[in-house]
Amino acid sequence: MIHLVRTIFDPILSTILPEQCRVCVAREADLAGGVVCEHCWDAAPLFTNETPVCSKCSTPLDVRTNMHPKHCGSCEEFAFDRTFACGTYDGAIAGSVIALKTRPVIPGRLREVIRNTVRRIAAWEFGIIIPVPLSRKREHERGFNQAEKIARVVSRYSGVPVCSNALQRTVHTPMHRAGMDDRAREMTVEKAFSVVRPELIRDKSILLVDDVMTSGATADACASILKKERRKLFDRSHHRSRRPLCLNYRIPTEYRTAASADRRRHRTGRSVCRSRTTF
Repeated sequence: MIHLVRTIFDPILSTILPEQCRVCVAREADLAGGVVCEHCWDAAPLFTNETPVCSKCSTPLDVRTNMHPKHCGSCEEFAFDRTFACGTYDGAIAGSVIALKTRPVIPGRLREVIRNTVRRIAAWEFGIIIPVPLSRKREHERGFNQAEKIARVVSRYSGVPVCSNALQRTVHTPMHRAGMDDRAREMTVEKAFSVVRPELIRDKSILLVDDVMTSGATADACASILKKERRKLFDRSHHRSRRPLCLNYRIPTEYRTAASADRRRHRTGRSVCRSRTTF
């Protein structure tokens, strides 16, 4: 009940009573900036088409020292194909994402950042948007899923529908994972997700949406199970589609004659042993 009251009244109070910027703590945040002032938003570390990032995981690259200017060299084993990030988790973005975990409101400046990111990925075609799910316990405590809030904004600017009931988090993971190394993070999400509505992802190119990507373990776990289930769907449909094709083969006349003779002898109770050619 307390979470419900906060969900309703926090956005109203932030509109009536502007608060200090959560980044610089020196200026007041306006309505468009949410919990971040205009000055800090202007200095936000946002990505553009010219920002040197890894072409797979979007990790910022130092082109002066990196041997491969388009790859970080640390994400080859991840199951996802590509990531698109709004910017570095710092300053205005970090302040806004932290606030989004307690307030289900995406301010105008953050919406603008998301819209610009969607424009950068316009060349990619997606059939469905899936937000990274929270566990039932976490979503009940929070009252909403912040990744789904972001996904709705992405859907609005891209025209791609959101599907929030295909993927489910089946394991409740620790809330505070900031001090964990990459392997520890990976273990917390290992086998933590399952596809509960596989028919919704059939033949779909999926855009997975989350608020923060740190080690990539969560995105990897989600992408892995989604791809696994999609392969199962393909294998089943491919197997079913192959069966009728057998009817198109012409059965040799002598084979049909032998089979008919067997059926007649079987009806009369006689034992028949006949060698048949397999094909």
